[in-house]
Amino acid sequence: MEESKFGKDQSQYERPNNPYRCGRAILWQTPCNRGPATDGTCGGTRECTPFLKNDRWECRRDKRFGGPCDEGPRPNGECCIQRPACAPHSSLRIIRGRVTLLVLLAVIALIVGSLGLDSHFNGLVSISDAGPLSKSHIKFTEKQGCNACHQAHGQGIAEWVKAVFRPSNLSGKCVTCHNFGGDSSVAHNNNILTDKEVSKTQCVMCHREHSDASLNIRTLNSKQCNSCHENKFKSFEDGHPEFSKKYPYFTRDSIKYEHGSHLNKHFDNPKFSDKAPKTCVDCHTITLSDREIKPGKYETICANCHNSQIKKKELTIIRLPELLQNRIDSSKLIEACDFPETKIDVEEEFLSVSTEQPALVSAFLLNFSEDDPDSYGKPLQDLIMSMAEESTTSFAELIDNQAPTPISENLLAGLNPEVLKRAACAWGLNREYEPPADPKYGGWYADMLEIRYKPAGHADPVAKSWIEFALAVSTEKGVDVSQSRAVAMREQILSIKDGVGGCIKCHAITEFKDTKGDAYLTVDWNYKNEKKRPYVKYKHDDHVNIMGESSCSSCHVLNKEEGYMASFKEYNSINWVNNFKPIKKKTCMQCHSEDQIDMECQTCHLYHLKPSFKKDMQALKAEPIPITP
Repeated sequence: MEESKFGKDQSQYERPNNPYRCGRAILWQTPCNRGPATDGTCGGTRECTPFLKNDRWECRRDKRFGGPCDEGPRPNGECCIQRPACAPHSSLRIIRGRVTLLVLLAVIALIVGSLGLDSHFNGLVSISDAGPLSKSHIKFTEKQGCNACHQAHGQGIAEWVKAVFRPSNLSGKCVTCHNFGGDSSVAHNNNILTDKEVSKTQCVMCHREHSDASLNIRTLNSKQCNSCHENKFKSFEDGHPEFSKKYPYFTRDSIKYEHGSHLNKHFDNPKFSDKAPKTCVDCHTITLSDREIKPGKYETICANCHNSQIKKKELTIIRLPELLQNRIDSSKLIEACDFPETKIDVEEEFLSVSTEQPALVSAFLLNFSEDDPDSYGKPLQDLIMSMAEESTTSFAELIDNQAPTPISENLLAGLNPEVLKRAACAWGLNREYEPPADPKYGGWYADMLEIRYKPAGHADPVAKSWIEFALAVSTEKGVDVSQSRAVAMREQILSIKDGVGGCIKCHAITEFKDTKGDAYLTVDWNYKNEKKRPYVKYKHDDHVNIMGESSCSSCHVLNKEEGYMASFKEYNSINWVNNFKPIKKKTCMQCHSEDQIDMECQTCHLYHLKPSFKKDMQALKAEPIPITP
């Protein structure tokens, strides 16, 4: 290919930036030699422009067009070959430019004109009206109008034009009203994939406005989810991963309730059968329930059978044990107890009124061996003497010495100082204490050789305080004798059979570790709300309404294998066995399949993490919508 083929000195190649084309070329395909000028005038009225050289005019016609003419230039320097001027035409580029400009001006005129039109007048459509907002947004934008989301609105045409060429930040406007549990620009508002770089998200990627007032802009489809997720699948039935091994029982129960023994043993017992629930919903609250099914209150579902059991399980904090010798000063005892006429029998040989062992609580607080009378004789009789003199003061001090802050007020709440004093006075005289009345309604009382506490009922505060005290002192560091006595006291108080109130028969104990790595035990007194799996939703209420109240066993199948109650002994909330078998994917597929019930991702999954409204929007949401007459 010749490089000079399109050279500016050797070619008639018509360049695209030339604003005009030769009129002769358009009409007869024989363009003039020079072509039109840049101002649109014809440049072909003469063959050449003669050149004056040595007082002579020379023809300068190009060789491509025949070279110098025979006649040569005229004496006045004009070309001898003259022709009428043609009418040059605009080039295609100029025509396109003019059309584009006209269209742009027409669009601007329409936009400017439409701003003054009322879209509700005679069916006229305003170009600036993008369409009706959804019900979710129409109330919150009625004061600010379009400017609530579109920053350029209301700031003039110049800002509108600028908005075309600069990126918009609609998502930034969204978070002025909406609040999430994480970064709004991160997928699912949570940086789940820490080992991968994930693209930022925008609200408009999933939510579209100005479509229809009745449109629910929160609704998504599975295709939208698949557009981002690497593991794509066609539907829940076709490709969805299998559920995890423990699904949905990831959190250990707070209440140790063995469904198998209750359903197959206790409820069949004629003694309790009339009190037994007929279906699951008799104990579990289904109405308005979502993923969690909370059990009813104790007073509603448990008290009929267990209330009397709680009151029978008492706590003994002091017991007069078998003593080998009397170490109490009788005169001081009579003075402290105000027994002026009491006659002290002088026994040749001391014979203890009791043959029992001391209470484990006293053994821990006084740090003596409960099976060695030589070890506990003196400290226990000193305690009895101090109780006769000061009542509860000395015993409260023993308790407070075991804690960083005073706690005896909670542990001895309701204890009548006179009861403790009168029992100590009787024991100091080596006699049994006879109470004036039976403790019918619960509380502290002295009975013969013991100071006891009878729980008044469920959630008894004193019983709870002693359980928490036993857990606290038994998990302190150390392997000395006193620590072993703390453990012995804990085992008695937490005993399922004999522990105070029988609380630990139902309430689980969990081991935690503090910031230093030290272990401590706590009681799960209350139902634990399920906070994990924030992207999964399930409405039990809807399912039970469709399938019936007796349909729970269709999904929740009892696990008849042993080990449920045994798994609570280790205080480990991770290694445990549930009452029910894990739910498999095939269980849900009995209904959720192609031919039956919807299988969209949003049926069971949530996209946002803890979505909510900011305080200002909550106040605005509470305002009534004005009704236009």
